Amino acid sequence: MTNSLRIKVHLSPGARTDLQRLNERALKDPRGKEEALLEAAIVMLHRLNGRRHPTKPLDYNPRFADLSDCDSTYVGADPYEKPPLRIVSRDIRPSRPNGITRREIVAIGARQDSKVYRIAGQRLGRPMGITLAELTAQREATTDPSRPRQRSVHGHDAPSADEPDLLFG
Repeated sequence: MTNSLRIKVHLSPGARTDLQRLNERALKDPRGKEEALLEAAIVMLHRLNGRRHPTKPLDYNPRFADLSDCDSTYVGADPYEKPPLRIVSRDIRPSRPNGITRREIVAIGARQDSKVYRIAGQRLGRPMGITLAELTAQREATTDPSRPRQRSVHGHDAPSADEPDLLFG
C-alpha cells in the first residue's frame, strides 16, 4: 500500500470572502472574463483538494510579511495571458500519523502589485519585515508562563477548528 499524502482544503473566512467577491463580479457579466476566472479558481481549488498540485513555495521578502511557510498557485482563464489571480495556501500537517494534511487557503486575489501577498500577511497577523523565526521568538519572550498557551502549528497561529472544511462533491 502506498503511503500517499492526503490533503483536505479548508477555506479561511477571508478566502471565503474572496471567492464571494469573485462570484459577485462574475454575476455582473455571466459570459465574461470574470466568470471564466471564477470557474478557473474553483477548478484549481478542486485540484488542490485531495492531492498535491504544483504550487510555488514563497520566500521571505522584507517588503512583505513572511509567508515562507506558504505556497502560491497561479490561476488564469486565458492561456495567452499571465494568470491574474493567486491562491495563497499553507499546509498544516496532522498531529497524528496517517492523518489528513489540512491545506488552508489564506487568500485568493490579484497578482497585480502583489496585493494577495499583502492580504495574506494581514490575515495571518504577521508584521512586515519580520521573519517567522523572529516572530516566534518575540511571542515566546512575551508569553506569560502562568497563562495557558493557545494551540499553534510550528509556532504560527492555527486555523479555527470551528470552520468546516470545504467539501467537494
